[in-house]
Amino acid sequence: MAINDEIPKSRITLTYRTSVNGERAEKALPLRLLLMGSFSGGTSADSQKDLDQRQIRNLDGKNLDQVMKDMDIRLRFQVSNRIDPGNSEQLDVELPIDSMKSFTPLQIARNIPKVRALLLLRKLLLEQQGNLDNRKEFRRLVRELAQNPEAVSALKKELQDFNGLKIPRPSLSAGEASPPSDPAAKPQ
Repeated sequence: MAINDEIPKSRITLTYRTSVNGERAEKALPLRLLLMGSFSGGTSADSQKDLDQRQIRNLDGKNLDQVMKDMDIRLRFQVSNRIDPGNSEQLDVELPIDSMKSFTPLQIARNIPKVRALLLLRKLLLEQQGNLDNRKEFRRLVRELAQNPEAVSALKKELQDFNGLKIPRPSLSAGEASPPSDPAAKPQ
């Protein structure tokens, strides 16, 4: 007997009694469900069509990502701006939902422009750290640059376009200690 023929008692089984050629028989029916709803929140391309024009999608457990991609689901909402609060208090976020992987933190970060810029900055900083660690000549150039005030001011002028990528300092409320890197936090 095949494994697929044995259905555990915990599952829903539908049977009906019939007579075939005069003999009584029990016939097992497959359980099929039709779910109707706005699962895309109104952002699906199908939601603009009439109900009879919409495509019926079959979910078999293996094609969920493809169905999600076909539906073109998008989430739109606002979150508080913790990256650059001086610029605006809220960030408009639009997240495309193409698959179950769309819910991973890295994929969400890639879909928010300001967070994506911070990820790029992090990647660049890690590359520079690798350059500093692995190349003696580069370290020597950085030391020479740090000792030359004119070169430092010229570099600051070149980097002014990247001021928007600064990591903001957290604002302190009453009773909180200042961060250890702050000169005011050093004991007297």
